[in-house]
Amino acid sequence: MSLSIIGKRYGRALFEAAKEQKTLDQTAKDWQLVTDVWTQHPELREWAVHPQVSSGEKKEVYDKLFQDLSDLARNLLHLIAERNRENAIEAIGSEYQALVHEEKGVAEAEVITSHPLTKTGEKELIAVFQKIIGKKLVITNRVEPDILGGAVVRIGDRLYDGSLVNKLKRFRKELTAIHIG
Repeated sequence: MSLSIIGKRYGRALFEAAKEQKTLDQTAKDWQLVTDVWTQHPELREWAVHPQVSSGEKKEVYDKLFQDLSDLARNLLHLIAERNRENAIEAIGSEYQALVHEEKGVAEAEVITSHPLTKTGEKELIAVFQKIIGKKLVITNRVEPDILGGAVVRIGDRLYDGSLVNKLKRFRKELTAIHIG
């Protein structure tokens, strides 16, 4: 089974349980902690997916690493250990966060810029796009110097390309279309 399918299945189950217990925000924080530790420590990932490591050993280590997790997050981590699904931890987190945002009427946007956004620039961009999409906006900024300037904003399946490199390409295309004669 693919990580995407596993992530969706477990992420939805975590969401439904957290919603029922009215702990959406706390569960998001808990699972973000798990995801952060998982992504920042490759030695943990290598150890956890090794076939000779038992689920009991994994649970013991997870309990020591994540002492402050809620019962809900801890139980899911134990289930993941039993079923050897650790490689899906990030996918579970992504699915869970997407469902929480959907529940709260929040849209996620990826903003690609040539330089990191300033706080002022971030606030202005959020204000503009919140009006367009009619939802609260949470953004992540990715820096790609190749776009030269401007910004590319991806919200769901919509793409708003205001990059300088794209404007230059359109300008070049317009110039080559002009027949002087």
